[in-house]
Amino acid sequence: TVNDSNKSSSRKRSRRNIVARTRRNEKTVEIHEFYVIRTASGSLPPICSQCPPGESIMVTPEQAAAVTHVPERMIYRWVESGLVHYREEPNGSISVCVKSLPSPVIKTEEK
Repeated sequence: TVNDSNKSSSRKRSRRNIVARTRRNEKTVEIHEFYVIRTASGSLPPICSQCPPGESIMVTPEQAAAVTHVPERMIYRWVESGLVHYREEPNGSISVCVKSLPSPVIKTEEK
């Protein structure tokens, strides 16, 4: 019948229209992290001598690893390669400048 064929062709057209539609979504995500670094003695952490005065503090490699989300061994590699500011203490320990640490890059996949 004519009415059934009109319904059938109407459904086909609406399916084509649905298939032909595309959508594009862009999402931007900003992540801000805040760390509180405390010393065992309660004293202020040392200041980086290579950065402008008062702009950066020095932390232990363990603290630097926590801030950058990398293994502690990677911090030592950065020190050995000269990638970060550091200071060697008289007792042999080192301190790393927080501001000179590479920024973490977070990559995500959209599915």
